[in-house]
Formats: sequence, C-alpha cells, structure tokens
Amino acid sequence: MAIKVLTVRKFKKDRIEDGHKLLRELRAAGTLRSGFVSGQTLISVEEPHKLLVISTWTDIKGWEAWQASNKRKEIALRITELLEASENVEIFYVGQRESEADLA
Repeated sequence: MAIKVLTVRKFKKDRIEDGHKLLRELRAAGTLRSGFVSGQTLISVEEPHKLLVISTWTDIKGWEAWQASNKRKEIALRITELLEASENVEIFYVGQRESEADLA
C-alpha cells in the first residue's frame, strides 16, 4: 500500500539557500530508489525558512530502505547542521490502512 512521508524542517534563517540545495540533492538521490513515486517541497508563507517535504512511496518497505541507506544518512547529516531544531517525520497510508495480516 502506498504511503506519504511528511517531513518538516526549520532551517536557520541564514542557511536556507544551502538547505534548498541539499534538499534537491536528497530528492535527486531518492528518485533513483526502488519504490519512490514522487516528491514535493512546500515553503511556509509565514515562515519561509520552514519547509514541508511530501514524498510518496509505493510501500513502506521502499521508504525504510531509503531511510536506512548510507546516501540518505550522509545527506541528512549535512542537512541537520543547517536546522534550528530536529526534523519531524510522519508517515501516512494513502487510503485505507492495510490489515495486520497484509503487513506480515
């Protein structure tokens, strides 16, 4: 079942351009991963240094493999240095959730 991953990051105000660059790098690497469907970056109207990234994956296993990959970890570490606070990640099923039997 498809999932959407919502990641909110609040960059230091003087590092937002560097943040955009790293997010583009992260997205480019993610698009090559099995299970990646799409990605979108939204910029807060009231806080332009606050970004919401929405990525869509065919299933949670694809996301988990990407999250555990060395490439993602390397870029994420560089992003972390530019943040005011820790990123917040939430995962949502698209449509009705699978039964526990389907997840096994």
